[in-house]
Amino acid sequence: MVLLALATAAYTWVVSYIVDTANAADQTDDGLENARRYAFLILPVLLGITFISGISNYAQRILANSIALNAVGKLQKQMFRSSHRTDYASFSAAPIGDRISKFTNDVTIISNALIRVLSNLIKDLLTVVFTIGFMLWQNWLLSLVMAVFILALLPIIEISRRMRGSATQVQSHIGVITSQLKESFGGARMVKAYALEDHENQRLGQSFNERIRLYLKLVTQQARVDPILEILGGLAIAGVVIFGVYQVSSSLASAGDIAAILTGVLILSPRLRALGTLNNVIQEGLAASTRIFGVIDETANIVDQPNAIILSEPRGQIRFEDVSFSYPDGTLALKSVELKAELGETIALVGPSGGGKSTIINLIPRLYEVSKGRVTIDGHDVRDVTLQSLRNSIALVSQDVTLFDDTVANNIKFGEQTATRDEIIAAAKAADAHEFIQSLADGYDTQVGEDGENLSGGQKQRISIARAILRDAPILLLDEATSALDAQSEAKVQAAMDRLSQGRTTIVIAHRLSTVKQADRIYVLDKGEIVETGTHKSLSRKKSGLYAKLQKLQFG
Repeated sequence: MVLLALATAAYTWVVSYIVDTANAADQTDDGLENARRYAFLILPVLLGITFISGISNYAQRILANSIALNAVGKLQKQMFRSSHRTDYASFSAAPIGDRISKFTNDVTIISNALIRVLSNLIKDLLTVVFTIGFMLWQNWLLSLVMAVFILALLPIIEISRRMRGSATQVQSHIGVITSQLKESFGGARMVKAYALEDHENQRLGQSFNERIRLYLKLVTQQARVDPILEILGGLAIAGVVIFGVYQVSSSLASAGDIAAILTGVLILSPRLRALGTLNNVIQEGLAASTRIFGVIDETANIVDQPNAIILSEPRGQIRFEDVSFSYPDGTLALKSVELKAELGETIALVGPSGGGKSTIINLIPRLYEVSKGRVTIDGHDVRDVTLQSLRNSIALVSQDVTLFDDTVANNIKFGEQTATRDEIIAAAKAADAHEFIQSLADGYDTQVGEDGENLSGGQKQRISIARAILRDAPILLLDEATSALDAQSEAKVQAAMDRLSQGRTTIVIAHRLSTVKQADRIYVLDKGEIVETGTHKSLSRKKSGLYAKLQKLQFG
């Protein structure tokens, strides 16, 4: 950049030299002879300047892009680590579309800003400094006309202040649009089934119109910079011409001085305009960086205690001792819950929606932190053991199966990355999944598609069970794992879960009471409290109890 700036600024001296030499040649014979002699020097000098300028420009562009892209890559990695490190409650509270927008749109803006700053800001600033230096050396008095550009500082600072706020609004709204697009495309089946295409067009159309409005507001603010610098550039050229003619007529300057200063002004004007425009990019980049560092700086409230111990050889005894939990907005989800699960027992949680069943499941692996009381595993408060060892002792099978756009085998070994192919196949057989996997195009190497779109609901659930079997954790959490399946798929999945539960402490959430008849103990929850406890038989006898009412609603 230094070489490039020096080469660019050197044109002011070259132009001055050429003009003065030509002027001398026109006046005397000696001057003509000197002009002929020095003309041979001008060509290699010009070629040298252009060569240095071209090579320097090539090298600095590649290096600047490399630096910017590596910096942005590190930002994305830090954002991703922070997103997974933060608490589950905080992560799930933020719209996914807005978070994705920060990884894509905001990062692109910062990437462009960094590249422009490294490629243009430093280079143009150096060019401005060296060019002004050459101009002052050539004729310092005539060069003072450049001071007119100082007049642009105050309005540009004020424009910059407004632009950053507008850029933040634009980037936040892109996050809103990303969320809405994710919702609309994800619900395409429902949109078409209910003939809501026009409604969606109108809903998203309003968001697109708002984006246009916000962008136009930002562009309007950006556009104010160029006219200011253009007018000041014209004033500078006029000042050089008027003052230069006066100096030449007073024998205070040569024609080469005027030519050099005018060349300097012509070099400086586009650079200064570029710097003014670059300020727009910087303001957008600063607004984007604020959002990005907001993700990177997220702190997790649920972390290992300084003296946390490793939960070695966990057996799976679970206790809830006077546990209460409230969400950040103050909503009470659990109140004074007492619950126990002995080694190898299957405990069922039933009750109306919103009763607190999923909250109990989430408190065991510390996805949430209890507000009162304590949750223990093998007598250890879950807050006193390391998160890694705690969660390594737990396997989760949920109604909403999470599959990645990868092979069947890689999805099964997601919870046990070191598993061999034989271990994967054994887990699939235990989950009653081996047969249908073999019938797939590439067997265990078949791509399941985005969110497992190439598989049926029952097939996805059995792969999820195979994943849990392979993990071989002593504690098994089943969150309504069969509620969305047909009768045939449910029967196969239920049989697989029965095999999975053997020898493990199992906590199961179920809306279908037929799936929990064999549970060792059933806890009935309503409005965050345990209202009944017992086996299926004992609870069925309480005709006025909530469990009996739920049973009557389901079976008549």
